[in-house]
Amino acid sequence: MIIDEAFFGFARTGSVEGKMPYPCILDTTKGEQVRRTDGIIEVLGQRGMPATETKNAEAASLMQNGEWLTEDIVIIPDGAQLIQRPRKLVEKLTEIRRKYGMSRLIYLQGVADPYLIPILVYAGVSLFDDSTLRMETSAGYKFTIFGRMKATDPASEQNITFVREILPVLSQSIKSGTLRELVEKYQISSKAVEVLRLLDNDIKKEGEHFFPRRTQYVKANSLESLRRPDLVRYRDYISNDYRKPENRRVAVLMPCSARKPYSSSKSHKRIIEAIGGMRNQVHELIITSPVGLVPRDLEQTYPASYYDIPVIGEWYEDEKLMINNVIEAYFRNNSYERVVVFVDNDLEFIMDHLPANSILVKWDRNDSSLVKLKDTVATLLAGHPPKGSYNQKMERFTKIAEYQFGSWISKYMAGCKIVKNYNSEMLVKEGKPVLVFNEMLGKFTINKQSAPWFIENGKYLVEIDNFKPTANIYAVGVLNATDDVRQEDEVVLHHAGELKGVGIAKMPARAMIDLKKGVAVKVRN
Repeated sequence: MIIDEAFFGFARTGSVEGKMPYPCILDTTKGEQVRRTDGIIEVLGQRGMPATETKNAEAASLMQNGEWLTEDIVIIPDGAQLIQRPRKLVEKLTEIRRKYGMSRLIYLQGVADPYLIPILVYAGVSLFDDSTLRMETSAGYKFTIFGRMKATDPASEQNITFVREILPVLSQSIKSGTLRELVEKYQISSKAVEVLRLLDNDIKKEGEHFFPRRTQYVKANSLESLRRPDLVRYRDYISNDYRKPENRRVAVLMPCSARKPYSSSKSHKRIIEAIGGMRNQVHELIITSPVGLVPRDLEQTYPASYYDIPVIGEWYEDEKLMINNVIEAYFRNNSYERVVVFVDNDLEFIMDHLPANSILVKWDRNDSSLVKLKDTVATLLAGHPPKGSYNQKMERFTKIAEYQFGSWISKYMAGCKIVKNYNSEMLVKEGKPVLVFNEMLGKFTINKQSAPWFIENGKYLVEIDNFKPTANIYAVGVLNATDDVRQEDEVVLHHAGELKGVGIAKMPARAMIDLKKGVAVKVRN
């Protein structure tokens, strides 16, 4: 039986029968972990089903389609051949996932290339074997951190040790949510880069569905980071679903800062001071890579407060294209009376993609440019006092909640008040706390008072058997989950519409439904 400990997108780590950890490399020399006898493949004691040896119609169909099946494992034969055609490999892995969900581990036969294993684990492969590894060793090749090379001395045990030492690192990166960064760093093989790009481009929608809602951080050290599913997810929201707060007449675009959130940086503090009392009519928008465009009201959220990128004062063409596409899409959905662009010379490339009457005020990092910004905004707002008063913090919280849960939640937040409670702030409605803002994570947590909102709207729900949840909900107790649930999401637990609790999803929704082992939801109350 599969016992999963953690997930990261398509990748998973755990053990089979509590004994063999995965991801792993199977030993083909002793016949104890994998063997083939009279056309029958046996993996970890589980018997495969080749079509020529069974009358089972399903097994015959599987064999014809190029995969074998055991109780817990899907075997892809001739993996060494398939890896030479990365697009076919990605298509095969996608096909298998659609057929069997997360109910079985994927074993790619004949592959143990240390420069491909990280991306293959990221793609959803859990089991490999050492057959081609031993062949390459016999051919005189030695594996190093810089690539393979011809060896003067036999390197058999050294090669096997080198490859096996990668596995616990991959396992830990799945648990810590850092697998994507590891894969992007480890780009020795051009085929690994090709597979990553195919995953990001060809199965973008499916990849986003499995990718966690948030990770520890985003280390954007290569252009591959632009295609991270969580960053694409954010940019799609800004491009298609985000709507600016009411009463904001003038947009001011500005560069990002190294410090997060941006408003805590010296440069942004100076800008905020310059705009001063006009901020209730101004909408501040931050231009950045790899995130794209960040409204000030979302600067505390993920990924805006969780990324780091090398800054050299130049923009790659891929970054320019990404930023311009987001800007164009944003301004198609959000209109202002005027747009002011307060940027350095290196960001002037955005001007052709902004509304026609946009005003450029160059930021020379001195007081005179800040004065010019202040005067420009004041002139645009002259004679137009704010339309009534409103709570700017409540406006910001509403935008964060809409981003986290969807625009449907804004009607429930009407009438809420903000109450400070120790180090956190709560939204209170009719005297009862409904949402708590976690400033460290830049998100709201759901409680039992707001949970009915989600049940009424069919959002972020995990349906469980009729029992009282305690610390954890295991996959065996999950009946269903709504399609919007991603790993690390706030979710509401219910049984046939009856509220059972709230918590945080620890698996992709598909895994919750398919599996019988592993923690699906960490219960909060």
